[in-house]
Amino acid sequence: MERPGGDFAEFSQAWGDLMGAVVRARGRGTALTEPELTLSQALLLEVIGGLEHPTVGEIANAAGIASPSATRMLQQLERKGMVSRRRSDRDERSTVITVTEAGSRALTEHLDHVRDRQHAIFTAVDPRLRPALVELLRGMRDVVNDM
Repeated sequence: MERPGGDFAEFSQAWGDLMGAVVRARGRGTALTEPELTLSQALLLEVIGGLEHPTVGEIANAAGIASPSATRMLQQLERKGMVSRRRSDRDERSTVITVTEAGSRALTEHLDHVRDRQHAIFTAVDPRLRPALVELLRGMRDVVNDM
């Protein structure tokens, strides 16, 4: 695939600048208090919540990660009291994962924090540019989904 020079270079630079700003903002946001959940842990809790009696393999598959990675993350979440494990009633070889009350609370707090940050970003954007920004974000989502 041929890459156009100037346009692609500008896109690539803008993308790198945005990712750098996101990393720096995340660092500033956690400087005062350690977050209860990492972004990856919050995403995994959301995946678990969307499944009925999920096993580690089902969670890994739904999250798009390898089973050993899911196992490590679930062990961390279990140590934090965010999830619990138990043997499946249907298949004793399987372990079923459930989100605990503490995990639900932490996920809600995490999502509230993310929404607050999104709102701050949205309100900082020139109101005339907001419709175009939303359209661009949806377009980027569609491109990524089609890859």
